[in-house]
Amino acid sequence: MRLHALARRRLATASAALALAAGGLVALAGRDVQPVAAPVGMVAPPSAPANVANQDGIPVLGWDAGAVRTPSAPEAWGGPRTGSEPTLSDRVASYELRAVLDPVKHTIEGSEKLRWKNRSDRNVRTIYLHTYLNAFEGPGSTWMTEKARYGRFRSGVETKDGQWGYIDVVSIAQGGQAATMRYVQPDGGPATDRSVLRVDLPEPVAPGAETTLDIKFHDQLPRVIARTGWFGSYHLVAQWFPKIGVLELAGERGADGPRWNVHEFHLHTEFYADWGSYDLELVVPKGVTVGSVGGRVGEPRETPEGVVHHFHQDDVHDVAFTAWDGFAPPLKGSYDGPGSPHVDVTVLYPPEWEGSAKVALKATIDALRYFSETLGPYPYKQVTCVVPPFNALESGGMEYETFFTTIGGGKLVDSGVRYVTVHEFGHGYFMGLLASNEFEEPFLDEGMNEWWDSRMLEGEDMTFDFGFLGTLGFQPPPLHIWDFQWLGGSYTTGRPLADAIAGNSWQRMTSGTYGAVYPRTALVMHDLEKRLGGDAVARGMKLYYARWHHRHPSAADLREALAEGAGEQADTVRGWFDQQVYASDVVDDEIDVVDSEEIRPAPGRVEKDGKMVMRTKADVEDEIDDKRSAYKGDSDKGPFPFRSVVRAQRHAAQVPQTVVVEFADGSQERVAWPIGERWHRWVFERPVKVAQARLDPTGSVLTDVDKLDDGRTRVTHRLPSARWSLEGTTWVETLLSLVSSL
Repeated sequence: MRLHALARRRLATASAALALAAGGLVALAGRDVQPVAAPVGMVAPPSAPANVANQDGIPVLGWDAGAVRTPSAPEAWGGPRTGSEPTLSDRVASYELRAVLDPVKHTIEGSEKLRWKNRSDRNVRTIYLHTYLNAFEGPGSTWMTEKARYGRFRSGVETKDGQWGYIDVVSIAQGGQAATMRYVQPDGGPATDRSVLRVDLPEPVAPGAETTLDIKFHDQLPRVIARTGWFGSYHLVAQWFPKIGVLELAGERGADGPRWNVHEFHLHTEFYADWGSYDLELVVPKGVTVGSVGGRVGEPRETPEGVVHHFHQDDVHDVAFTAWDGFAPPLKGSYDGPGSPHVDVTVLYPPEWEGSAKVALKATIDALRYFSETLGPYPYKQVTCVVPPFNALESGGMEYETFFTTIGGGKLVDSGVRYVTVHEFGHGYFMGLLASNEFEEPFLDEGMNEWWDSRMLEGEDMTFDFGFLGTLGFQPPPLHIWDFQWLGGSYTTGRPLADAIAGNSWQRMTSGTYGAVYPRTALVMHDLEKRLGGDAVARGMKLYYARWHHRHPSAADLREALAEGAGEQADTVRGWFDQQVYASDVVDDEIDVVDSEEIRPAPGRVEKDGKMVMRTKADVEDEIDDKRSAYKGDSDKGPFPFRSVVRAQRHAAQVPQTVVVEFADGSQERVAWPIGERWHRWVFERPVKVAQARLDPTGSVLTDVDKLDDGRTRVTHRLPSARWSLEGTTWVETLLSLVSSL
């Protein structure tokens, strides 16, 4: 059952407290429930500063790169994958990796063989590598600088002495010859940032040719922070090896010629990489359980260095792994669906959170089915879900192809575990199989995935089980998924968001306006689907996946796929993107008048029996009194009909609306309010008074800034709102008391 509109905002504060009690669910889902100060003194640096430039004549994108409005060329990224190609993707960058993990020192001794193909028509002498782990080496990195500016990240973990992380690239060789290297800042970040490494090769890579680089590196892993690191002997190792940037070509994501896309590691950015094959040889001590992107190759083997685990996966764009001596025996399941291979599902978890692991296993299999049926078949043979242990929550809620992390806890958070598990698996489609650019267009993954998850979960309510306390009445009401999204994605100030959802991930006023990308995109796409009606959006999304999987779509490519799916309503899709995706226009419609009055006789000259006669005030009063005395009918009616007036206003952007008017006898009239009017007055003459009127009776316009003024009754009832306020206050106080006692 949907929450009553007036109850929604009452629940907002309680939801935040519940999120804290549940171990940071909302933060892990990408929402910052804490108000964060705006950046101070942020000045846009020059795009791609001069020290990044190379002699190849290939520009490097910088600070001002962002959402794309020009559709990619049909042949971009090798053209659509039809299934007739020898490989799922155009494999541009492939890696052979070897990692020796020391779980006591939290270090990795790594080696890498990178095979990279030059797709351009230029000789390439200079390449650029991401060295993401240096984001956590100290206060001079772009990531740490922005963290200090914005105030916090996700669950707010602070790095202490002995917990910093970094990567040292020891050597890079091409054909046995050493390459030269130096750190650069493409986005104009601090000169002390070392998250992008420029590499000048001994020999240029000819157009269409391939080169192999041999790289040695050393990792010092951080105490778990921002998707990677350790706690105790638990390790979640991500973004841990030198990784080449993407050389985009003309017609790809708005490019008009070859250009490097290799941004610094910003506070809110995630990742973007070429497709390839990944081969990982992982060495850990005996007794340590491991899980990784990809499938196992052979059985683990013991060596003097430790136990060697071998994993391989084709047609992905990253590899991450976990290692811990505290995992319980894994839970196993599987999925079989049309177009997909048999998929083995594994859940790794701490023994105390077995209940969460069972929820995660079912949620993963359910999500496999939903995404395969509504977007396209899942092409890999396995997927691994990791439930992090207590105190390693910051490694939860993160995704890689065939491998992701969720959250865990007691029964209280089972709904949260299901929600986060579905969300992180869903990234395997939007971040993984569609491989959008998370630096420049984060909404294509974070927001679109949030929307598709919500479609899957809209038949379920989020509930939280307080156990024995629940039997005593301490039980919050169920929370519908669209109410959950509305709480996070509406304009609570009544003003437009400072940042459009289609912007890049670093030019954001606050962490909150970045976090709004998740629920706001869900609301925007929800409303577009309702506006188009039928299966127009479902057709468009299937087309989007079929056309762009194993490539790299842009916002414009999504827009055009949805427009094609909408057929004759294509212009509606394009207009909606201009208004709500590339811009942040407010929708704020209101019912501001609901009133009725009797239509009684009035003095003056009137026609009677074919003649014009004059009625005096006394004549009229006598007639009214006589009719009232003689009336013996229904109390909802009277001796005279009623003229009822309903008025609505549009205070901002215009969307089609439906108004339902209900009368005192229970009858209803539904009227359309099309685009084109700032206000409209409806007048009804009926034997009974109007009782109430409401906009959007089906909940199709969730982008409305304030749903509380969508409805109005003729008679004001103050008791319900007072009761809801009292109950909401009581819930907040109770939840805060519980949290403070933990």
